[in-house]
Amino acid sequence: MFDPKRSALLLMDFQNYGLHPDGYWAKQDPGLMSRIQRSRVVENAKNALDAARRTEMRVIHVVNRWRAGHGDLNASMPMFASRIGSDVAVEGTWGAEIVDELAPLPMEPVVVKRSVSALTGTELPRLLVLFGIDSLILTGVATNFVVEGTAREAADRGYSAVVIRDCCETLDDDWQRNSIAVMELIGRVISLDEFVDVLAPSGA
Repeated sequence: MFDPKRSALLLMDFQNYGLHPDGYWAKQDPGLMSRIQRSRVVENAKNALDAARRTEMRVIHVVNRWRAGHGDLNASMPMFASRIGSDVAVEGTWGAEIVDELAPLPMEPVVVKRSVSALTGTELPRLLVLFGIDSLILTGVATNFVVEGTAREAADRGYSAVVIRDCCETLDDDWQRNSIAVMELIGRVISLDEFVDVLAPSGA
């Protein structure tokens, strides 16, 4: 399925502005927060993170952050343009920080992106070469944005993209289902249990 020694677990956009009950998206769309809590996506991601740490698998955190004023934001994208004038995901703010449950350890890189895909305009490609990685294990919110965007670009760059479905969530069932279906065509979609079993096979 994947070689843990040549794989990296990516935890993407698990930030206060999108996942904390006091964050930006909880105020904009309470229904999303209900989905986040019901799906246990943060708890599932924590279980994946713990499993990776136990086996010393590479862990890379990815965050969406802009400079104050959002001057480095692509305003031609309606999804991003709607955030101009707010403090959402601005560097140095509480909202831009990773949720406490998934806080990085000192040796776990935090990659800053200013786009949809974690591979576009970031230091992630350099880190993957440096670490000898050929498979990306993808988790994050939202499924059909950062996760799918990164999976598509990873496949185009020659990486194996593996998505942990239990560790992804988005705004509604249709978006979740359709995005997972797309990623099954460009990579591999597995469960959290399957991920953990690869790292620590039953009976090991």
